[in-house]
Amino acid sequence: MEENHKFSHPHNNEKALSVAIILNFIVSLIEIIGGIWSGSLALLSDALHNLGDTTSLFISLFSLRLSLKEETPQRTYGYRRAEVLGAFVNSLLIFATLGYIFIEAIQRLFSPRVIETHILLEIAIIGLLGNLFSVFLLFPGSRESLNLRSSFWHLLVDTFSSLAVIIGALLIKHWGWFFIDPLLSIGLSILLLRGSWKMFKEVVNILMQGAPPHLNLEKLKKALETLPGVKNIHHLHVWSLNEKEHFAEFHVTTTCSSWEEIDQLREEIQKILFEDFRIEHSTIQFENKGCKNHDFIVKEK
Repeated sequence: MEENHKFSHPHNNEKALSVAIILNFIVSLIEIIGGIWSGSLALLSDALHNLGDTTSLFISLFSLRLSLKEETPQRTYGYRRAEVLGAFVNSLLIFATLGYIFIEAIQRLFSPRVIETHILLEIAIIGLLGNLFSVFLLFPGSRESLNLRSSFWHLLVDTFSSLAVIIGALLIKHWGWFFIDPLLSIGLSILLLRGSWKMFKEVVNILMQGAPPHLNLEKLKKALETLPGVKNIHHLHVWSLNEKEHFAEFHVTTTCSSWEEIDQLREEIQKILFEDFRIEHSTIQFENKGCKNHDFIVKEK
């Protein structure tokens, strides 16, 4: 049985996260004060989004630092899945915030309140600038880390939220449409829910050790069974440690007659796994006669 042990490390975005945490906390406090002062639910909703972002960023920072810890006899894979757990917690925070905002917006829709638009407009612009700067800071890391992508998504939607609040303030100022404030909150909640649900499913798939979305198991099996010396591939399991590191383990019924041939076959299998299926880590059990059960996927007992 052989295993490939090349591990990659999470992208280090500690400085960007730290700056974004401080910036978003300040913006949140300003918007909370402004939302209470102006009477705008949309601005308070945006403040809650920003406060949720601050918590999200802190969780991301903590998870990132934890994921960089070395492997131990008790944690043989290290703490690299900590970033996935951070993204999971962030997703739950988004859903909780959305529920509160949606219920409050429905109540405001039937009981509109007078809003001080000049205060609303000024503070919404501050929120927009703060969110834009934070989005710029986290964009590079969001392409490499699911954990940072969850925080980046928080901030990106909050940027659109601030923009919508500004548009709403202008409509209220010129036409007196106070009902537009809760309507914007409802619309933004639905927008955030749609994007967050997609990310949440990706996180849960990793935690449940589901097969990576990019990988077709039937195609993988057929590709390996075309190799000389491979009679059958069975008991196949594929999962992810995080969004970048994918693992596979399976049994190979082989016609090889020596250890040298088996070693050569193993190298060919791992080359296909890496180049065609982005799997760097594999555990392979070679057999001559094979198991009694040759099913593609079996329930281990």
